[in-house]
Amino acid sequence: MHWTTAVAVIALWFIGKSIVWLPAEEMDQRRSLHITIGLIAWLPLAVRIVWRLRVKHPRAEGQSEREHKVARVAHALMLVVLSLMILSGPVMAWSLPERTALSNFALAIHGNAANVLFVLIVLHVAGALKHLMFDDDETIARIFVPRKTVAKPQSEENS
Repeated sequence: MHWTTAVAVIALWFIGKSIVWLPAEEMDQRRSLHITIGLIAWLPLAVRIVWRLRVKHPRAEGQSEREHKVARVAHALMLVVLSLMILSGPVMAWSLPERTALSNFALAIHGNAANVLFVLIVLHVAGALKHLMFDDDETIARIFVPRKTVAKPQSEENS
């Protein structure tokens, strides 16, 4: 789920940002591509957000409480921003081609959320590189092969 949504979000970011760089006659094609990929990615992104809300954020072995809290907050911010984007994107798409107060508001939310998401992704990658280069933990391995948690018997949990 992580890599599917990561590829979709990065592709959507670059395609979305490139819309304004194009000549006017090419903008509609690029916007259509962005909308099409966004609609395809909408469900996996929504599932990823719901999944993260239901599944506790894993803690790396040896990670301090402060580091764990920073990681949880950063991931939560990414999910909030992604939520804003998957809500504002369809509002803009459904209101095209006319411009209304709602579509202008959705456009402002979507564009600003994209910029915030870019910064959060850079911080996320920097955190991953920190785990890879400086920490002696299983975080990077867990990105590729999630660890299985084994439920402890009731008697062990109470002791």
